[in-house]
Amino acid sequence: MIVDLRKKTEEKTRFSALSGQTVIVSWKAEEFNYYQKSKLWFLIGGLFFFILVGYFIISEQIITSITFILLGITVYIFSIKKPRRITCSIGYNGISVDKFTYSFKDLSSFWIFFEPPEFKVISLKHKKAYLPHIQIPFGNEDPVKLRKALIRFLPEEEQEESFSDRAARYLKF
Repeated sequence: MIVDLRKKTEEKTRFSALSGQTVIVSWKAEEFNYYQKSKLWFLIGGLFFFILVGYFIISEQIITSITFILLGITVYIFSIKKPRRITCSIGYNGISVDKFTYSFKDLSSFWIFFEPPEFKVISLKHKKAYLPHIQIPFGNEDPVKLRKALIRFLPEEEQEESFSDRAARYLKF
């Protein structure tokens, strides 16, 4: 037990030095949910893109067909990508994800989505309306503890999960 406490203290100190802030809560999580995809998943997806590209070639929309070929390659690459393990923390200056810190002065609110086991993220709303919400996974960390830390710096404002995020979860992407 003593070794674990030392290890946690060393991690917090090291991470604090990297981000330049005092850490209130620190955790590690996968950067996104990875779903093992079957051959059928790839077959259906490939067939979908093949039909679209074929249609655009037949209708002589070459640029659109090239765009969909590139989109299909991109979807394939992202579908086989494994998540990295990231270190996150909440400090007095902001929220750090690996070596990048989101300053509280640039954020307007937060919301915690907690739908275990798949969907456990902190969603941060940026003050600049044209920027997308920032989603930070919190893995097995206690959401109540994270909320208590965040509520000191940001207002809690309910958010809706975007259509693209819901679709990606549904399609196991």
